[in-house]
Amino acid sequence: MDIVKVSLENEMDLMLAYKKSMKLAELCGLSVLLQTSFATAVSEIARCVIKDKKDKPFLDLKINVSKTNKKELIAGIISKVNFDKDHPESVRYAKRLIDHVSIIKTGPLTEISFVQSIGFSALINEGKLDSIQKYFKTEIAISPYDEVRKKNIMLLEVSEKLRNSENKYRDLTRTLPLMIFTTNSLGFLNYGNKWLLDFFKIGELQADKLSWLTFLDISNSKKIREDWDKAMVSPTVFTAQAKLKVKDKDDFIWHLISLTPVKNEDNQLISWTGFFVDINSQKRVEETLKNNKELQDAQKQLLKYQKNLEEKVFELNKSNHDLEQFAYIASHDLQEPLRKIRSFSSLVKRNIGNKEEVEKYLSKIEMSSERMTTLIKDVLNYSRLIKVHHQFAETNLEEILKHVLQDMELAIEEKKAKIEFGSLPVINAVPQQIQQLFHNLVSNALKFNKGEPQIEIRSKNLSVAEVKNKEELHQGSNYIELSFKDNGIGFEEEYANQIFTIFQRLHTRESYSGTGIGLALCKKIVDNHHGLISVKSEVGKGTEFCIVLPAE
Repeated sequence: MDIVKVSLENEMDLMLAYKKSMKLAELCGLSVLLQTSFATAVSEIARCVIKDKKDKPFLDLKINVSKTNKKELIAGIISKVNFDKDHPESVRYAKRLIDHVSIIKTGPLTEISFVQSIGFSALINEGKLDSIQKYFKTEIAISPYDEVRKKNIMLLEVSEKLRNSENKYRDLTRTLPLMIFTTNSLGFLNYGNKWLLDFFKIGELQADKLSWLTFLDISNSKKIREDWDKAMVSPTVFTAQAKLKVKDKDDFIWHLISLTPVKNEDNQLISWTGFFVDINSQKRVEETLKNNKELQDAQKQLLKYQKNLEEKVFELNKSNHDLEQFAYIASHDLQEPLRKIRSFSSLVKRNIGNKEEVEKYLSKIEMSSERMTTLIKDVLNYSRLIKVHHQFAETNLEEILKHVLQDMELAIEEKKAKIEFGSLPVINAVPQQIQQLFHNLVSNALKFNKGEPQIEIRSKNLSVAEVKNKEELHQGSNYIELSFKDNGIGFEEEYANQIFTIFQRLHTRESYSGTGIGLALCKKIVDNHHGLISVKSEVGKGTEFCIVLPAE
C-alpha cells in the first residue's frame, strides 16, 4: 500500500524525506533505534540523488503485506543516478544501517529499495493501514515549504481534472454524427469537428479566416444572410434551413443550421456555437409530396418528425451552451484563485525566513483554496441539475417551505426577518429541486437587505387568459404562480435577465458573499419543470421573483 511520496529536488526535500521516513517507522511500531537507522539510510541516499540533480527523482514510502500476512516497511528512491559507480560509499553505509538494500535498474532508471521487517505485524491490520494513510494525507505541514508543496500538488490535481474535462468535450464533438463548429463573435470559424472538416474537405482549419456563410449556396442565401445580420446586432439563437455546397462537386445538400451565442459575465458576445444537421432526405420527400393529396398525411408526419428533430437540436444546443459556459468558468472564475495561490506561493518561497510574512501569505493561500472549493462545489451542483434524470412526485409546496424556513431559523432570527406566507398547493415536481429553489430565493432575500427583511410568499392559480398571454407555456395545461417579494436593496431593471446567468454578480464579493450561481440554479430548476421565472425590482424598494410551474 502506497503511503506517501516526496520529490527530491532540494535540501528542504531532504529534510521532509528524513522526517516522513522517521514518522512512518514510528507509526509501524519500530523501536527508536530502527526508526533512526531506517530514516538515516533513506536520507543518505536521498542526499546523493539531490546532489547529482540529473532528473526529477522521488521517494516512495509504502507498507507491503505478503501472502503469509508478513508486513514490511519499504522505501524506494527512483532516479537516474548510477549508485554503484558514483556513490558506492553511501550505498555501503546504507547497507550497514538496513539489512535488506537492493538496487534494481530498469532502462535509464534506477531504484534503490530499503526493506525493514515489522515485528508484531499482527498489530498492523487493515484499519491501522487506513489510519496511517489518512495521517499523511491530513498531517499538519512540517514547514511553510511543505505547506506550499501540498497546495501545489492540489493545484496540479485540479488542473489535470480540468484538462480531462476539456478532452472529453473534444472527444464528444468528434464522435457525434453532426457537423459541430465554433466561431468568433463575427462568425469566423475557430474550431470544426472531424465531420465538418471531412464534408468540406478542409485539411487544416485556420482560426478566424473562414466564415460559416461561405459554405452556403450563394443563389439561395440572401435571406439567411439578412437574418444573420439581425442576429449579430442582438445576439440570439439563430436557426435556418439552407443548401450547403459539397466540396469538389456540383452538388448542394439541405441542412438545418443552428448557432447559439456565447456571452461572458458582462453579457458581451464572445463567440458562437453551431451545428449543421443533414435534412436533405426530408426536403426531397417534401418536394415529392407537394402536389400529391394522397400522401399529405405522410407529409404532416414528416413535418412532425422534423419539428422533433429541431427540438432535439435545440436541446443539444442548450447542452453545448452549458459546456461552453463551463469552459469559460474553467478559464476565468477557477483561474482567479489559481493565479492568487501561485503568486502567494512564490512570495512564500521568497520570504521563507520571515515567519510573519509567510503566515500572512499562507493565510491568503488558504482563503483562495477555500474559494476554489466553493466554486467547484457550485459547478458540480449546477452540472447535477443538467445531467440527472429527474424523479417527479406529488410535492407539498407548503411543507417544503416550512422545512426550508426551519433550516434557516438561525439566519432569520439573526436578521430579525419577518416572513409571511399563505396556503401553498400540492403539485407534481421534483421535491429536492423545489427545496433548493425555495432555499436560494429566501437566502437571497435575507442576504441583500440592509435592514430588517420582510418577505411575502404568495401563490395563485393562473387563469386560462393568463396562460394564453405567456407563449412559452403549454396551452390547455394548468399552472400556478409563486411570488417571493422582499423589501431589500433591489437593483435596476436592466439587469433582470443578466442575474440568471451562471456566475453573474451585480455586487462585489466584498459587499456580499457568494459565487453568483444561486439564481442560475433557480432558473435551471424552473426550466427542468417546464416553467418560467422572472423578476421585478427597483433600487432601494425591494425585489419580487415570480415563478410559474405546472400544477400537474
